[in-house]
Amino acid sequence: MADTHTLDPRARLVRLRSRLLGVTKRLYVYLPPEYAVERRRRFPVLFLLRGHEREWINPHEDQSRGGTTVIDVYERLRASGAVGPLILVMPGLASDDNRIPGLLTDFRCPGCAPPRAAGLGAGLFQRFFFEELLPAIDTRLRTLPAARAIAGFSLGGYMAVKAAALHPELFVSVGAFDGSFPYASDAGASARLSDTLFAQPMFDPALGVPRDPEHLSANNPVCLLQRADRAALRRITWLIQYGPEQLEPWGSNFYRGEYLLRVLRSLGIENAAPVAALPDGEHTWRAADRHIEQTLPLHWEALARAM
Repeated sequence: MADTHTLDPRARLVRLRSRLLGVTKRLYVYLPPEYAVERRRRFPVLFLLRGHEREWINPHEDQSRGGTTVIDVYERLRASGAVGPLILVMPGLASDDNRIPGLLTDFRCPGCAPPRAAGLGAGLFQRFFFEELLPAIDTRLRTLPAARAIAGFSLGGYMAVKAAALHPELFVSVGAFDGSFPYASDAGASARLSDTLFAQPMFDPALGVPRDPEHLSANNPVCLLQRADRAALRRITWLIQYGPEQLEPWGSNFYRGEYLLRVLRSLGIENAAPVAALPDGEHTWRAADRHIEQTLPLHWEALARAM
């Protein structure tokens, strides 16, 4: 785990005691300068997902970032006039040591987690996100609930798209960089059981042992998109990017990203990102930050229309 002294000091640590999980979860929040001055004003909010709450604000999360964070990206865009005042929320949706992903899923087998995997509790991460986290942010901060966006990197992209598919009425835009999107069968009606994406033991608590087909389908973003209100999905601005084909199979999720875009097109949804495959979009935090740099102005446009 990163030394907390390396985390971006512009982000504020918030602790949220979860009744559903039975544990306290941490999240980081960035507030724009206007927040402390204009005390009656409410602000749009962007949720940034990955797994551990530190990742978006740790300048050393991997060796690619060069000492910057997503807050630097936001403030550069703000200085250029490309975006306006915005709250950033970065929640913890994994075990405290980041070894067991939460997947925005109500765990099929919470007892499959290692006995010392702190931060998981009952494993009801889907309910926690929608029933506790979102309301808590709107209660504790001066947000505009009608102007809410969500984005994620890797498994965070999976969770961002899943959240929008489950509750498209809650988000005006959704972004994902190099998302880990599982394939589906039967025109998206059911999860593809031969897909090895989530076969690793770290997914056992969330997905069960053996994997349960009905549970997999209920947590597959593609299946959820097929079941969602299509008119509501089309009101969302979709911003999907991923790495290039030449970095497959280990350096990018090009084919899974292309698959998601085909599914969206079948629903009458076009990708609003300036380019889908980033030519040098390796699966790193440098590339994830660049995704935010390219797409945040488009998130802002969607948020501004909702304000």
